[in-house]
Amino acid sequence: MAKVKICGLANYNDALDATNLGADFLGFHFIKESPKKVSEKLVLDIMSKLPPFVAPVGVFANEDQKVISKIVKKCSLKNIQFNGSEAPEFCKAAREGLGVKVFKFFKLENEESLLPLENYAGNVDYFVFDVSYTDGETVKQNYALAAKAANIKVPFFISGSIKPEDIEEALEIAIPFGIDGDSGIERLPKRKDYDKMNAFIRYTHGLK
Repeated sequence: MAKVKICGLANYNDALDATNLGADFLGFHFIKESPKKVSEKLVLDIMSKLPPFVAPVGVFANEDQKVISKIVKKCSLKNIQFNGSEAPEFCKAAREGLGVKVFKFFKLENEESLLPLENYAGNVDYFVFDVSYTDGETVKQNYALAAKAANIKVPFFISGSIKPEDIEEALEIAIPFGIDGDSGIERLPKRKDYDKMNAFIRYTHGLK
């Protein structure tokens, strides 16, 4: 059974639905340029209404360490994700200094995309690989690239507009630790589609 991270959450109802449907992680964007950016106040409000076992992930990109620290402490985050050009040392400092688990995002395009990964082993807890959905052949190639990263011994999630109907093939080829759902299960830019999210979580967890 693979894990599920529902990312780009921007309202309480979607976060509650994701929780009730069994998502393992809930992702909230604190990236300035993101159309799904949320405020600390909103995340605090959402989390105060959800069960204590929920695992929120704060998503950042090239953010100042002091800003990250402030948000992590204010929102009581135990997980953060770096989507920018953060160096292994930066990830390690955040992981150890803030006592959080760190997800590091990479875009997979070719064999060279795998080269930097070794430097992050031991400095992050999870990789998140964007498989860059374009055409079917490219998708399969990127799933295969992700599978090669298993040799680095860092559990990885795959992401990239993945839809419920893509789950079976993604699990079979990439063999990921988890799958990240975001734009592929949306009804509107800041609203998830309940039925798609339900199917996404069920299929990833091995249920039909």
